[in-house]
Amino acid sequence: MNEQEFKQLMALSRLKQPFNDFEERMMLRLEQENCAKASAERYRKIAWLFFILGAIMGGCATVVITMLPGINGELVVLGCRMLYVILMLAALNYLLSGSRWRILKSSL
Repeated sequence: MNEQEFKQLMALSRLKQPFNDFEERMMLRLEQENCAKASAERYRKIAWLFFILGAIMGGCATVVITMLPGINGELVVLGCRMLYVILMLAALNYLLSGSRWRILKSSL
C-alpha cells in the first residue's frame, strides 16, 4: 500500500460531527443526568423517611381511634385497621416500584 492510498483511507475514517458544539452538548447532558440521579436518590431517602413516620403515626392514630369512648363497634375498628393496612401497602408498593421507574426515566 502506498502513501497516497493510505491518506485516502485515513480521510475516509474521519467522523463527521452533526453539530459544531456536539461534544460540549453531550458533556452538559451527562452532567445534567448525574445531577438528576443524585437528586432522585435524595428524594428517595426523604420518601422512605416520611413513609416510616407515616406508618408510625398511622399506627398510633388507629390505636387512638379504637380507644375513643364513642366508638364501640368492631366493624369500625376493623375498617380503620383495614384502611391503614391498604394505605401502607399502597405506599410501600409506590416506593419500591415507582422509584425505580422514575430513576430509569430520568436517565433516558
